Amino acid sequence: MIRKVLALLMVILFGAFNANAQSSCDKLYATAVKYQQRMTVASQNQAISYFKKAKVCYDSAAKKKLCESQIATCNNTIALIKRKGQTNRVGAVKRKRNENVNIAGQMMNSVDSVAIDTIPVELSVSENVVKFKAKGGEFKKVKVKCNYSDWNVTEHPNWIDISINKDNEIVMEATKNPNKEERSGMVKIVCHDVNVSFAVIQAKKSLLNAIGM
Repeated sequence: MIRKVLALLMVILFGAFNANAQSSCDKLYATAVKYQQRMTVASQNQAISYFKKAKVCYDSAAKKKLCESQIATCNNTIALIKRKGQTNRVGAVKRKRNENVNIAGQMMNSVDSVAIDTIPVELSVSENVVKFKAKGGEFKKVKVKCNYSDWNVTEHPNWIDISINKDNEIVMEATKNPNKEERSGMVKIVCHDVNVSFAVIQAKKSLLNAIGM
């Protein structure tokens, strides 16, 4: 019995220390996600910097892998932004060439051959990181804000069931985690050519069960 009590005390002390350390890592990750949601090259590079710091900070292999996945997403976003910039420059040249066309001796503005720009997509989520307990059966909600109605969830871990309610909330239920390590993944939301994502993390099995308390 004394051994069990001592083991419990060690678990509590270690858990408190580890929780503080991981909290600092989560702050780095959350800061990275905020930068990631701004669709500029500079902000994506800032996000990559914080994701790298979070990766070094985390001691969990799952969270390190999550950071690597987010860094890859940022690099893809940077490539997309640069491609769009090149397209816009080509469009500007075409518009310039089509101005002031002389028809029947009169100067008239021609119809722009480049499609009129649509209203930019504004897409964001209420949470950057959502945490689940190991036991499963727990529900969490994340609010999606978008100025278009045709957004949808394109990716999520297979251990989470997802639905969307009438309030534009993503409702998630996690299954029980059978692993001795925490697990994590990304939920990705897409609207036209804009996407945002947030992390989902589920705790590992309780150490108390492992020592028979």
